[in-house]
Amino acid sequence: MKRILLLIGVSFLTLTTSFTQSLEEELNDVFNELDSSKNVSAMQSLSAQLELIAMSYPEDYASNYYAAYSKAMQSYSEKESKKRDQLLDVADNFYAKVKKLDPTNQETYILGALLANARLSVDGGSRWKVQGDIFEANLASARAINTSNPRINHLKGVAVFNTPKMFGGGKKNALEYLQKAEEQFSQEKETSILKPHWGAKRNAFFLAQCKED
Repeated sequence: MKRILLLIGVSFLTLTTSFTQSLEEELNDVFNELDSSKNVSAMQSLSAQLELIAMSYPEDYASNYYAAYSKAMQSYSEKESKKRDQLLDVADNFYAKVKKLDPTNQETYILGALLANARLSVDGGSRWKVQGDIFEANLASARAINTSNPRINHLKGVAVFNTPKMFGGGKKNALEYLQKAEEQFSQEKETSILKPHWGAKRNAFFLAQCKED
């Protein structure tokens, strides 16, 4: 019920702005706010806005992509495992559309890796095998298309960062991936929100954590 009321409220806001904004402008405005937000309530509202945009443009790759992406980001901010999985269930619905619209797009594989990592982070102890394999398979498919995509090293670095040291993880081992991603992000030329290019700010956050010690 709470989610329905939020969607109704955000729906009114979206409808009042959609008459004057293009899809690209709508996505760009909401994503930029989401990318900078550290407030859980704000993230929830912004994610709901992206969800509604995707519902308004069901056959658009980018709108479905960012709806799924936003649910993954929101899931990381939740504390309860059940709520996190519920958000990822919604993300999976949008991801299914993304795969149908463009199954071999490099960013489709990268989004698949992100969602697998989000599932893994909910319960790594019981999910490391299945979700870990999905994560690595998606990154391998993305890497086969273009090794210079910064989100590949970013996601690998975050995964290593959150892996226990006894299994080859930790800050020290994550550092090389995050540093490589930082270099690749600085060279990324894409400017249109319609072609996903997220991750630079998140990478900087994890890189700073690695350099603290």
